[in-house]
Amino acid sequence: MKIAVITAMPEEFNAIARSLGGGTDMRIGGLKALCCHVGGHDFMLLMSGMGFDNAARATEAAIREWQPNLLISAGLCGGIAAQLKVGDVVVAKQMVIVTNHGFDEVPVLFSTAGQNLVARESGMRVFGGVFAGTPVIMSKTRLAGMLPSGSTNAVVEMESAAVAIIAVENSIPLLAIRAVSDPADEELGFSLDEFCDRDLRRIRSYKVLLTVLKKPCIIPQLFRLAGNGRIAAKSLTVAMEQLLPLL
Repeated sequence: MKIAVITAMPEEFNAIARSLGGGTDMRIGGLKALCCHVGGHDFMLLMSGMGFDNAARATEAAIREWQPNLLISAGLCGGIAAQLKVGDVVVAKQMVIVTNHGFDEVPVLFSTAGQNLVARESGMRVFGGVFAGTPVIMSKTRLAGMLPSGSTNAVVEMESAAVAIIAVENSIPLLAIRAVSDPADEELGFSLDEFCDRDLRRIRSYKVLLTVLKKPCIIPQLFRLAGNGRIAAKSLTVAMEQLLPLL
């Protein structure tokens, strides 16, 4: 099987690359990519940059260049459900796009391998949940009130819904897997796009510094999130390693 894995940022790309054991570095559609053969499958790992538009472009490039049988959206996320802890892993069982006007469900075909990972007793905290995709940053408290009733183990991130839309358009199954880097009670005092270049593909140190100078109150949060991000990235690597035999 040919599998394309879409990640947004370097820490996510590196977490998945570790689980795959490395491979051949490439450029696909101008994007950083890694190709390898693992467990009888051919993988293409792409780093899209943040947000809907970047994720959609990367997915289209992966389909054009790789013609995958399965798409995987992988990375970190924010917890909306109060029970989710830093490092917990959530596999999508429902995908919704949330805007200021409400939500729309993406009718994507999910790979059974994801739910098999949830059902497996692996020693990790792995849950099936609702992925809330947002084109802009929204507070978790607001999102929690906007989601459909019965939205269990909900998380928020900015790329999987875009990957899901392209998957539906091309009749390709999707597996979306995320590790929680900031829990429900951690409302960010900044937006990651404040740290990135214009195309939302790279974090720029000078933009981080400028944001900190304008918002010095976020310094403790940045240190805390850096540590949480490392925990979440490690969980993502382990979860992906456990997922590979189920594909």
